[in-house]
Amino acid sequence: MTSIKNNHRNLNENGDVIEESSSASIKSASSGDEASDNDNDKHELVTVDSSNNSAVPSDIAVCRLATGRVCICEVCEDTRTRLLSESPSSKKKKRTRSNASSTNNSHTSDVSDGALTGASSVAATMPSKKMKSTLPLTTATTTTAAVATGASTSNTVASLNNNNNNSSTTPSEDPETAIKLSKMTAACQTILECIGEDPNREGLVKTPTRWAKALLYMTHGYQQNTDVLLNGAVFEENHNEMVVVRDIDIHSLCEHHMVPFTGRVHIGYIPNGKILGLSKLARIAEMYARRLQVQERLTRQIADAIVEAVQPLGVAVVVECTHFCMVMRGVQKVGASTVTSSVRGCFESNSKTRAEFYSIVQGKGMKMC
Repeated sequence: MTSIKNNHRNLNENGDVIEESSSASIKSASSGDEASDNDNDKHELVTVDSSNNSAVPSDIAVCRLATGRVCICEVCEDTRTRLLSESPSSKKKKRTRSNASSTNNSHTSDVSDGALTGASSVAATMPSKKMKSTLPLTTATTTTAAVATGASTSNTVASLNNNNNNSSTTPSEDPETAIKLSKMTAACQTILECIGEDPNREGLVKTPTRWAKALLYMTHGYQQNTDVLLNGAVFEENHNEMVVVRDIDIHSLCEHHMVPFTGRVHIGYIPNGKILGLSKLARIAEMYARRLQVQERLTRQIADAIVEAVQPLGVAVVVECTHFCMVMRGVQKVGASTVTSSVRGCFESNSKTRAEFYSIVQGKGMKMC
């Protein structure tokens, strides 16, 4: 039992105070409740259900007073505050505000997706004037961004399509090449039949077409010439010392058996007022290698093309290759390699210049750090 001091007021019908009393006796419903230690008057408390004002076991305690009297003790004030905050109407208000907030957030999200739903449908579902006022600007911005993104994507796709069309033109787009492919495909089918294979077998159905395209690629050097290949990459330069590009990979087909031979090319020349783009030396070697060849002619053609391009003081070309016609058939010598050379100008007339070139090619000359 605890004692606290309270002031009670008698109110008339208008709520005016007509009488005050300084104390009242109440009984605590819970032995754990504590009030002021300085008060000696007893104060009777009862627990009340906030929904129907009936006495129920709960932690809500109010003073039992005569009709028209209001207790202003600390316990009653706290209880009233709690009742107000926990009343159903208050919860409904909070729930209404929460729903309004979530509705605003959802509509804001809808505005962000205005490019998909359309400005008219979003505007029709806006819950407040504030949202309506901001809708045109937001929707316009989003729509503009969507249009810009779409335009950018379209440009990118178009660019990729253009690049693909330029870089991977299929042979069927060229009528002349289509005719060649048709003839070569039919010939390959005949070859397959002659060696005892079934051209209609699953693994061989597309083989004739693949073979025809591959052979056209491996011999595309017939479709090139030095004038187009160099593309004006000849420059005036007062340099009269040796220029060497070595270890240029080449892949060609032996014209005797149409099987590959592969190896490396080393090219050196001494300029005579003109120099050639270094990559053009490799392109010249590649152009002549992509034909049916013999290694001796290939070496000579490379040297002659450089002489024609820049009229140097001298040119030297060395080719080292392994021929599969000697590896896969015939003598079948796997380790055999063939070396050919062709020299022009000062390389032919001056043994020291020629020896210097060979020493560089063999790696006995200048070395990189």
